[in-house]
Amino acid sequence: MRHLMTRSMNRPIGPLPAASILCLTLLALCASTALAAPSANNTAKDAEVVTWAEHVAPLLFENCVTCHRPGQTAPMSLLSYSEARPWAKSIRQVTSERIMPPWFANPAHGEFVEDPTLTEGEIDLLGRWVAAGAPAGDLEKAPEPPTFDSDWGLGEPDAVFAAPAYEVADEVEDHYQWLEVENPLDEERWISAIEVKPGFVEAVHHQLTYLAPPEATIESVQSGAGSLDLTFVGGWGPGVAPLEFAPNHGMRMPAKSKLFFQMHYHKTPGPGSGGIDQTSIGLHFHDEKPENVVTTLWLVDPILDIPPGEANYASGSSFVTPHEAVLFDYTPHMHLRGKSMKFTAEYPDGTQEVLLDVPNYDFNWQLTYTPVEPKVIPAGTTIRVDASFDNSADNPSNPDPTARVRFGEKTTDEMMVGFIHYTFTDPAQQADMPSFIVPDRMKAQFEQIEKMREQQKKQKAEAEGESGESGDGR
Repeated sequence: MRHLMTRSMNRPIGPLPAASILCLTLLALCASTALAAPSANNTAKDAEVVTWAEHVAPLLFENCVTCHRPGQTAPMSLLSYSEARPWAKSIRQVTSERIMPPWFANPAHGEFVEDPTLTEGEIDLLGRWVAAGAPAGDLEKAPEPPTFDSDWGLGEPDAVFAAPAYEVADEVEDHYQWLEVENPLDEERWISAIEVKPGFVEAVHHQLTYLAPPEATIESVQSGAGSLDLTFVGGWGPGVAPLEFAPNHGMRMPAKSKLFFQMHYHKTPGPGSGGIDQTSIGLHFHDEKPENVVTTLWLVDPILDIPPGEANYASGSSFVTPHEAVLFDYTPHMHLRGKSMKFTAEYPDGTQEVLLDVPNYDFNWQLTYTPVEPKVIPAGTTIRVDASFDNSADNPSNPDPTARVRFGEKTTDEMMVGFIHYTFTDPAQQADMPSFIVPDRMKAQFEQIEKMREQQKKQKAEAEGESGESGDGR
C-alpha cells in the first residue's frame, strides 16, 4: 500500500536542552575524559583505523546534525572535527548504551519511519574511532557539512502563525502556558504539512497546537468541557519531525478558527537562564479540498488517581471504529511517572496485534511513531491504549513518591493520552470522525456534557433567528 503519511527524518544524537541533568553529566564526562587532540593532518596509515574525515563525519552528518548544529535543540554542534572532537568519548558512551539517538519502540512490533537507531556496525565504528585516539584523518577528504537553506525543514510554509512573545523568567523551572495565536484567515483551508519552530529552544520542553472555534477563549479551552471542542493539529518536542500528509489527505482548518499553543517550559532556574520565546507553526495547504480528511483521535484517561508508592498503576482507554479505518501514527504522552504505553488492535475475529509498544517511556522525549506502512483496520476493531505508571521510590524520575498523583498539566501531575492521526477509508464516512475518547466509566458523563452543549447551541441559534426576525419586522 502506498504511503498516506510521511515524516521527515530527524535523527538527533544528543539530549534536549531541558534535560539539564543529562547535559551536565555529559559535560562532566567530557571534562574528565577528554582526549589529547592529535594534529589535524594526522592521516591514518592503517586502513583499518577509523578517522573523522573518512568514516565518522559521514555518519554524523547523516544522522545527527539536524539537531546538532547552531540554533537547534542539541547542546553542541557536530558540524566539524574541532567541534565533535572534545565529545568523542561521550558520543561513544551514549551510543553504545543506546541512550542516543533517543528511540523507545519495541522492535518486535513494527517498523517506523522516524527510527533513528544506529546499527551495531555504526556503533562499533564510533567505538573504534575513539579507541584509535579520535584521529582527524585527511580533512581534505571529509565531506562538506550539510547546509540548511531554510529555518524550516519542509521549506517556506504557505502561512506562518506566531504566538505572542512570552517571557520565560529566570526562576521558571516547570511551567505550562496557553497562548492564543492570531489567525487572519477567514476562509476554510486544508492542511497538507505541519512544522513547529520553537523560539527559545533552551526552555521549550514541548509544544502542542490546537484548533478551536472562533468563540473559544483560553479559559474555555483549559476547562474540561471546553477541551471537547479542541482539534489537535500537531506539536513539537525534541526528536519530533515535521508532519506531512500525502497527496489527497489533509486536515481541515475551519474558517476563522482560532489557534492555541500549549507551551511547556522546562529548564534549570537561575540568573540568566530566562529569555523570550516566540514559537511559530508553519502550515502548508492543499490548493483545494483533498479527497480524504485526517483527524486526531485522543484516547484519554482524565481521572487518573495514582496512590503514593504505587509501582505499577494501570490506566487505559479504547475506541471501537464503526468503519474501516487507516491509522497513520501514534504519539504516547505521559509525565514523570509514566512507565510504559502500548497501542493494540483487537480485531473482530478475536485476534490481537500490537501496533506500538513503548516499554520504557521517557518524558524528556515527546516522540511520534509513524509505521512504514499505514495500518488499515476493519470495522469493529477495538483500538486500545494501555499505560502503566510508577509512583514508587524506585522510579529515579519521580519527584515525590509520597504524593497522590492525578491528571493535570504540571509535570508533577500526570497525563494519559494516546494520540492517533487517522481517517476512514470511505470519504463519505469522514464527515463525522470521533476524536475525544475516554474510558467507559466516563462515557455517560461526557455524553451528558455533549447533549447539554448541543442544546445550548440550538437555543442560541433559535434566539439569534428570533432576533433576526424581529429586526426584519421593524
